[in-house]
Amino acid sequence: MVTTLSPCWYCSGLVRQFNIGAVVIGEATNFHGGHDWLRELGVEVLILDDQACTELLGTFIHEHPELWHEDIGL
Repeated sequence: MVTTLSPCWYCSGLVRQFNIGAVVIGEATNFHGGHDWLRELGVEVLILDDQACTELLGTFIHEHPELWHEDIGL
C-alpha cells in the first residue's frame, strides 16, 4: 500500500485485516498514525520523509484546519 501520510487507525486496521505486507508512507510529520503498530505486527513500513508530501499536507492543514480536524478526528 502506498499512502501520502501515515495511515490512520482505521486504515491501519484494514492493512492488518487484509494482510497487506508493506506500506510506503510519503511523510509522517504532520500526522503519526498507526505505522508503529503495523511494524510491530511484521508489516514492512517505509517512511520516505518526502518534503513535497510534508509541505502539501502542512499547507492543507494550515489553510483548512476545520476539514483536517473533521477528517482526522481530532
